Amino acid sequence: MSMTRTDKNQTRLEYNLVFYAVYPIFLVAVAFSRLMPRASRWSVSARDDGKSIFKVARIATLNSIPFAFM
Repeated sequence: MSMTRTDKNQTRLEYNLVFYAVYPIFLVAVAFSRLMPRASRWSVSARDDGKSIFKVARIATLNSIPFAFM
């Protein structure tokens, strides 16, 4: 079964709405975690040290959004 153009646009719209609703939450969480000592921080990936908080928040959002559509 193939998706029509309208279905694809609707799915893209839903994805973008979820992304823009969740991104600020992760941005605040990452900013707060940067204020904590390094030993007690949570990390999105093993190599997120040195990355900007915006990039880490984007990675966290992109990693969590698929679970909203399951």
